Amino acid sequence: MASTPEGGARSLGRRIAAAPPRLWLALVLLVLGASFIAQNRATVRVRWLAFSVNWPLWLALLVVMVIGVLIGLLARRRSAKRR
Repeated sequence: MASTPEGGARSLGRRIAAAPPRLWLALVLLVLGASFIAQNRATVRVRWLAFSVNWPLWLALLVVMVIGVLIGLLARRRSAKRR
């Protein structure tokens, strides 16, 4: 049985529509975060403990966002093990 392009498009559409709300929320937050980072490109001084660096603001925001994602993944993984 040959696959038609229309059947593939319908299948993809169904899979997109069946995506859980958590995934949609994550994608919306990712787009908002990425657009916020893209609009803040000035250079800033970042100080942490004894360290001080001049970074583009987008890079500092990206680093903080990645750290937040990692913390979320680690916390999620730990709570899943408790169940």
